[in-house]
Amino acid sequence: MDKKFIINRVDLGQRVTGYEVFNPGVNGGEVLGMTAKQLSEAVKSSEVLGMVLDGSGALKLDEAKGFRAIMVKTGVGTLTSTDPAAVANLMYTVYRRDGENYKVISSRFGRQTFCADKIKALLDLGAVNGVVLDGDTIKCAWEWEEMPQGKTVKK
Repeated sequence: MDKKFIINRVDLGQRVTGYEVFNPGVNGGEVLGMTAKQLSEAVKSSEVLGMVLDGSGALKLDEAKGFRAIMVKTGVGTLTSTDPAAVANLMYTVYRRDGENYKVISSRFGRQTFCADKIKALLDLGAVNGVVLDGDTIKCAWEWEEMPQGKTVKK
């Protein structure tokens, strides 16, 4: 799995200047900065999970794969959610399953390992991306493949 994951959006005033993307496949993981154009190209080539292109070619969160909100950096140390109703001031993104545990990176780039119960609790709070609860089973974003009809099935 060589996918990258969307972590944060970076704004300057009212303008989107770029995005922060996590690549777990390089030396334990690295955070890359991408412009909207670079991210659009990466999404088109299926390199990045968490964003999709709408009908007009604009970037939007991939809610079908569990990306409901991301944090927006508007200054040094300032993070706000794209979801105005969010109670969390930190978002986690699941980037790897390790047995019954899940490796996550936070919007402040801290890396931790959580058990399934913690992931479910974070899902209830709306503070985790990259996973979907299917009954009592946690499905990760990279385990799903988009079908042409708009339905999702497991790979």
